Amino acid sequence: MTGNLDEKAVKEVLKRIIKNNNNIPYKAKAEIKAIIELEHNPEKLLQECLLYMLSYKG
Repeated sequence: MTGNLDEKAVKEVLKRIIKNNNNIPYKAKAEIKAIIELEHNPEKLLQECLLYMLSYKG
């Protein structure tokens, strides 16, 4: 159960960051949202988002 709460908390924080940041292009927001929806392990989710941001070329 704690893992599920961690997953929800991490996903909510990431979604708020994406929604409230006007510096992130629309395409990147959509792709990060897809990553957020597909990944269920909080640690792997953060890792995937960071890797995506580092590799994003716009």
